[in-house]
Parts: sequence; structure tokens; C-alpha cells
Amino acid sequence: MNGRIICLLLAILLLFALDKQLYAQSNFYEEEYKTFSGGTLIGLNLAQVDGDRYFGYKKPGIAAGVFVNIHLSAKWGFGVEMLYSQKGSRGDAVVESVYAGTYVAQCHIGLSYIELPVVVRYKKNMYVGEAGISYNRLVKTTETILEPQPLYIDVDKNRFSGTDLNYVLGVGRHLHKHFYCGLRFQYSIFNIRPIERIPSGYGFGTRGQFNNLFSLRLIYQL
Repeated sequence: MNGRIICLLLAILLLFALDKQLYAQSNFYEEEYKTFSGGTLIGLNLAQVDGDRYFGYKKPGIAAGVFVNIHLSAKWGFGVEMLYSQKGSRGDAVVESVYAGTYVAQCHIGLSYIELPVVVRYKKNMYVGEAGISYNRLVKTTETILEPQPLYIDVDKNRFSGTDLNYVLGVGRHLHKHFYCGLRFQYSIFNIRPIERIPSGYGFGTRGQFNNLFSLRLIYQL
């Protein structure tokens, strides 16, 4: 994981670690209980594809959309979202070859989804935890592999699955009456491309490829 990603993760963790006295000694946030609430959100995805030859959350992407929360009590509830979410991977490796010499091999995968997460939410004071599943429908795919010898990618034989089901884990912290930030982790339950459809030489392991990402989110609640 590179330094920029580490800094982003540390920044969000610092928000969760702010002194609780700030909350206790002020009217920093006090939520009015209601059965339904909703709003908009925007986030930064830091993604990788497990099962390719590269490692690290190096593929940035946008996550943006709307949500509705259903409150069953002051602490428990459900959340439903509709998002546009960019995932994928970005890998670069220096390769030593007796035929081509030293060169940089590159593999970039871009996967854009319409995403429908459904989560169970637990709230305590200004903190929120969540867990659930997310249904993803693939709407756009790009894949580029740069090698000294051109590698042809067949749009049918090397295709990704049209759907992706993820499990979702997340935490959040209220910043203001209408704003809170969150950190979410998602991972594919089933592979998004089986091993036999991965371009030759660009698979790792035997299980196929899986979406794997962290998402840093800023949420506006009406």
C-alpha cells in the first residue's frame, strides 16, 4: 500500500479518535429521532482486484449516490443505498526478460457498477457501525495490458461477470447535524471472473478474481 493511501486511511481514523469531550461539552451533534431519513453521499474508492498479478489498493474511483435509513429504534436500523461505484485495479511491475530486457509491465482494470447496498446499522452516540450485502450491476469495463509483446483481450472470452455480490462492513462518525464520515470495506462473495476467462499469464491462484476495496465517504443527511 503506497504512502498516499496510508495517509488517507490515517486521516479518517483520526476523525474517529477525536476527543469525546468535544462531543460531551458542546451541542456539536444531537440527532432528532425519526423513522426515516435520507440524503446524498460521495466517496473515494481505493480498490484492487484479488486474483491478478498485482497487489495494493492503487485504483482510485468515485462512489456517489443517495440513501434512505429506516430507524427501528434509537440504536438499530437499516440502510438502503443506490450508488455509482468505480472499482478495478492498477498494477505496474519492473520485469527482467532475456528477450526484451528490462521493462515495466502494466495492467489496468476499470469496472463501473450501479450498486445497491443493504445494511444493518447500529448507532451509539455519534458513532455508527454497519454490516450487510451489496448487489452490483456492471455497466462499463475497461482493461489494458501493456507488454513488449501485444496481448489481445477478447471482449467475450475475457469478459467479467455482469453482476457482483459483496459483503459490506463499515464504521462512521457524525461530524455535524447533517454530516458524517465513514469508512467502508467491501469484498466479492463470488468471483467476478473465473480463472479460465483471465488473460493468459495474468491470473494468480485458482479461484478467479474478486473485487476488494475500501471506501472513504462523506454523507449529507437531510
